Amino acid sequence: MAEYPVAFYRAFSETVFGGSMAGIIAQAENLPAGQMLQIAQEIGAPATGFITAIDEHGVDVRFFSTLTEYPMCGHGTMGLMTWLVEHGWFVPDNGTTVTTTLRTPTVASDVEIRIREDGRPEVLLSLAPAVFEPTVLRTDELAGMLGISQEEFRDDLDMKVTITDFRSLLVPIRSVVDLETVTPDFAAITALCHRESIDTIALFTPIAENTGPVIRCREFCPAVGTPEAAASGTTNRAISCYLYLAGQLGDLQNGRLTLRSEQGHEMGRPSVVMSELSTRNGQVIEVRVGGLATKTIEGKFFLP
Repeated sequence: MAEYPVAFYRAFSETVFGGSMAGIIAQAENLPAGQMLQIAQEIGAPATGFITAIDEHGVDVRFFSTLTEYPMCGHGTMGLMTWLVEHGWFVPDNGTTVTTTLRTPTVASDVEIRIREDGRPEVLLSLAPAVFEPTVLRTDELAGMLGISQEEFRDDLDMKVTITDFRSLLVPIRSVVDLETVTPDFAAITALCHRESIDTIALFTPIAENTGPVIRCREFCPAVGTPEAAASGTTNRAISCYLYLAGQLGDLQNGRLTLRSEQGHEMGRPSVVMSELSTRNGQVIEVRVGGLATKTIEGKFFLP
């Protein structure tokens, strides 16, 4: 019987009771893709990362939901990099950062790791700016499957589809109260996603804060295996780019801006995702999404 090191993390959360679950399977270099998917289904997390190689330059990983392989995974990366630091890889000295490379079968991305004053690793994943296309979907069709009225959609911002890594429909909502009243019909959302070749539907709204731009977000992902995501790194990358290009994020500091996204509150799994935008001549040139991951379980996965 083969044994594989396994650990579970709550990504984008300071505690074990928040954020999105990420599974990590180490020493997975000999597992075929079909078996990885089978293990991910058994684990049941929104994402499971399978480590296939580690060297001084970076880590090779494949991310799977319970239904499919992901090209990239923000919350999975938070758990993965935290596991690596805890096992002696890419550990920064005090007051410094380490930059390494995350390699999936389709993309390579830089990851920065820094140690907070409390000793916990903070992870920042560099991603390309999101790319968008218009959508022909109407708010009256969405309103029914979200359990809200058309008046709860913002009429000053258009819905758009991001086509970077995942195809996600971005839907601006008027207020936090409106967002909290959403009661999704997951069967209808799944059917819509399949019909329109969309992976997820992400709703978001601003929160009034004096500390910088803050949003509340909900993302529905039944078409890729998770009814609702408690934390989403790549999706918040898309939302931050969307809001910047729509002129909704205020002034920049030296070409940079940080957006705080609160997600998972309606699920009882609160999370915080930070998106750092770098811009030039009015265009986003890089996005880094980051946060913490909190370990909940560690042990062995046994495979006959």
